[in-house]
Amino acid sequence: MKKYAFTYSVHQTFSSPITKHNFLLRCMPGTYPFQRSYAQKLTVTPYTAMNCISDVFGNGMYTGTVDKKHTEFTVTATGFVLCSKYLIHEPLDRIYLYPTRLTRPTREMERILESASLSEDPWNRALQLCDLVHRSMTHIPAATDSTPNRTAAEALSSGRGDARDLSHVLLTLLRLSGIAARFVGGLAVGVPQGHSWVEVYCGDVWRALDPTTGGVVEEGYLKIANGPDRGACAKTRDVFRDPTGTVTQTREFTAQVTEHVIRIRDTVPRA
Repeated sequence: MKKYAFTYSVHQTFSSPITKHNFLLRCMPGTYPFQRSYAQKLTVTPYTAMNCISDVFGNGMYTGTVDKKHTEFTVTATGFVLCSKYLIHEPLDRIYLYPTRLTRPTREMERILESASLSEDPWNRALQLCDLVHRSMTHIPAATDSTPNRTAAEALSSGRGDARDLSHVLLTLLRLSGIAARFVGGLAVGVPQGHSWVEVYCGDVWRALDPTTGGVVEEGYLKIANGPDRGACAKTRDVFRDPTGTVTQTREFTAQVTEHVIRIRDTVPRA
């Protein structure tokens, strides 16, 4: 078991004042069979009250509304997480066997599977496909080239993409092979922004693969949300009143995950 401290922040800037700013946040590592989050703190500026709810995939979310005029909006999440081996014993939801709008397979992807020498064993095949995506595509940081609605087919055709794009390509190839898989959004050691990877259902258990590194997720990853694709795991969503009809906005994401020494108080059960 290992202990990690995390800090995750989102800073939005608007070109002119807005009001009635309704937001939804998925920014806190959750509690799962392999992961326990505690001592969490979430702040937003300008300050407003927030509600904590769950979406249809069981992901924790925070919602709120900033009524007063503002040109900046900042979210900061901090806390600690205890992690053991990344395994999740959970029944399969068959929704993760089927493509989504962002992970619809193409003939090019079918040809990749036909030409590759892949194992018949589902887990070994998943490992091979993860390595294939890692070697076939160039990873680029999200800040330098990020298209929110880019499909897996578009990313594969370009030969490059951020962690979300690589995860979408791997998801598509896995599902095309008949292997259930889901998108995961979270934080990771050494990644200065949010990160994405894939959970694969093999042998009645969910295990994780990271196509950005090309390997198995074992430690240093803090899970925030999972779903069929990135759309179900978006860390921020918002709508607001734009008095001028011309407001533009920018977002800046920063994250830090560091390993800490486990102390006795960290393992004491909490009510």
